[in-house]
Amino acid sequence: EIPPPETLSPVFREFGAAAVAILADERTGGCSYDDVVTMVAEQEEAQGEVPGPLPVISSDLIVDEIQIARAADAGAKAVTVTYGVVGAEKVMQFLKDANALGL
Repeated sequence: EIPPPETLSPVFREFGAAAVAILADERTGGCSYDDVVTMVAEQEEAQGEVPGPLPVISSDLIVDEIQIARAADAGAKAVTVTYGVVGAEKVMQFLKDANALGL
């Protein structure tokens, strides 16, 4: 069984991770966007501590702009976009969308 995000989150900091990537796709055995929210909230609690908070990356298999908006709404600092899945034109559009949302 996978421990809950609030248990895993501080472990990433304590063991020197530079960021936390969360597969926000329950269909493939990943987490949910609620888990992204939980991880972001736990990381923000480390503000002012050493080690400090880590950026959270939503690594869902992005195929639609809605997923980028959901990641931003959940508090993620970035998303992963797979070039081989969506192609050059979509990657460029998704980058623009992500930048417009502050990712």
